[in-house]
Amino acid sequence: MKWPVSVLEDCNLQHTDGIIAGNLDGAKILRQRGYKGSLKVMPQLGVDETLFYRTDKDADLSRRSGIAPTDFVVGYVGRFVEEKGLLTLVEALAGLKQRSWKWLLVGQGKLRSRLAEKCIEWGMSDRIIWVESVRHEEIPQYINLMNCLVLPSQTSYKFKTLTAVGWKEQFGHVLIEAMACHVPVIGSDCGEIPHVIGDAGLIFPEGNAEKLRKCLQQLMERPELVANLGVKGYHRAMNNYTNHALAEQLLDFYQELL
Repeated sequence: MKWPVSVLEDCNLQHTDGIIAGNLDGAKILRQRGYKGSLKVMPQLGVDETLFYRTDKDADLSRRSGIAPTDFVVGYVGRFVEEKGLLTLVEALAGLKQRSWKWLLVGQGKLRSRLAEKCIEWGMSDRIIWVESVRHEEIPQYINLMNCLVLPSQTSYKFKTLTAVGWKEQFGHVLIEAMACHVPVIGSDCGEIPHVIGDAGLIFPEGNAEKLRKCLQQLMERPELVANLGVKGYHRAMNNYTNHALAEQLLDFYQELL
């Protein structure tokens, strides 16, 4: 870091009474930079529990999507890009030997054509449901079609000249949206994901398709685990990640500083 930026940063860190970091990695960086004051980790935006909540599966939407009543629906919501770990997820799904399942992908991105090619290669094209251009307020009805939601993000690095620019998952907002709907979640150990999920879901090593497949198999074979994680995820989201819960945490932090 070059002057005068370093001087300004040092001044701010030395004279700030409290800082709110969006994730644990951000908090660690602040400590590494010498900040010794009060520090609170919390996301900037919570889940809207008036929009994201459990409902019965929409029978008409299920039928139009090609989902049978016996299908186990693995869901993903987000961008179709490599750093979201979708190639790991498609590999994990390709090795499943369980009963009928479908993969519901809600979003869009440049990786779609490659994912489609992989699905053709592994003979699973008939199991894929693509949903694009969905308004945010329509997302809950698709999440409620899912038996689980997977966020398989992977740490990635891109090189600009001689400098490596890294990316990792900063929060994973779709996790708390699924949890609010009682949908169990599976996430990689990339970035903030394990801290968001806690003990209310399943975690696998990022990029490890075999471990992810085992997580999926657990849920497919154990309906009681699906129900248990759905309840635990819901309570975790309501207690920690609604906008009201975050406002209370923020107020407590301000009162602590005062």
